[in-house]
Amino acid sequence: MEASHFTLPLLLLLSFSYLLCLSAQMTGTFKCGGDSPSMCHSLVGYSSKNATTLHNIQTLFAIKNLHSILAANNLPLSTTRDQRVNPNQVIRVPIPCSCSNGTGVSNRVPVYTVKKDDNLYFIATEIFGGLVRYQRISEVNKLRDAALIEPGQKFWIPLPCSCDKLDGQDVVHYAHVVKSGSSLDEIATMFGTDNTTLARLNGISGDAQLLADNPLNVPLKACSSSVRNDSLDAATMLLPNSSYVFTANNCIKCSCDASKNWTLSCEASSELKPSKWQTCPSSQCEGADNLLISNTTSTSCGPRSCAYAGYSNQTIFTTLSPDSCPDSGGPGNYASTVSSSFSFVMVLFQCALLCLCLF
Repeated sequence: MEASHFTLPLLLLLSFSYLLCLSAQMTGTFKCGGDSPSMCHSLVGYSSKNATTLHNIQTLFAIKNLHSILAANNLPLSTTRDQRVNPNQVIRVPIPCSCSNGTGVSNRVPVYTVKKDDNLYFIATEIFGGLVRYQRISEVNKLRDAALIEPGQKFWIPLPCSCDKLDGQDVVHYAHVVKSGSSLDEIATMFGTDNTTLARLNGISGDAQLLADNPLNVPLKACSSSVRNDSLDAATMLLPNSSYVFTANNCIKCSCDASKNWTLSCEASSELKPSKWQTCPSSQCEGADNLLISNTTSTSCGPRSCAYAGYSNQTIFTTLSPDSCPDSGGPGNYASTVSSSFSFVMVLFQCALLCLCLF
């Protein structure tokens, strides 16, 4: 009797501990490692229970330029920082992601200053909309007692993120806070993926393990680009559908539109003042006279377009598509050679007939 008396509570305690551990693994921890880059840009979906403004969100997440938030949400550049954000309206916020020990977290940002009557649970769930667990804030800030915090203290808020590829393909990882009653099918449809991928990426088996008010790792398909690996913006040019970015010191604007074959569309821009450069360098395509980035022309090889390929401290890189005309042994030149040879033979044949007629 005594053994049975202690066995049941022990089993319940172990079961509860297991569920807590499982819950911790399924919420707020995004895998990041392997052959993925150690740094990248990710997105988090932030919503506030109260009305706020874009400026308040920019300040909360330590976003240097408002246009970064506008670009991530495909909002016009003319949108002001006082633009109202309604309660529960989701705003995509770009964050710098860092991979370490198999986990991705925002790279030492944002930093939150504790206010009167704050506690870690309130900061995690109310201030940052459930994007991070209060235990995680305590862990990374090495707090001895999570209950003892004081106004004026500054805490790093480790937002979840990832730089991993998905099945060998580049994606933008998005931290989506699960709403009560949501299903994997519903979330997958919303973001253009499938429930099997979502379940596998988050280490869960089905809807029963979806935890409301906790972040889920959602992979957003990214537009392909011609940006070179040695470009200064190589790590930041992964864009999901309906977003844009200013790059090359604000001299180039690139956008991702699924209706354009998921190919990044870039062009020279004067919407923002150049940064670090007094004036923007030429966006003329190397090797093609009078052809600028985003322009297309017709040649003997067919249509050729000029694409943005990145930048260095002094130069904007470009690339022509297709790269070059086919080689002399290629199909295009072969057809031309056959045609020319055939014409030459026909001329000789006609000359021979003329000579026969004359004699």
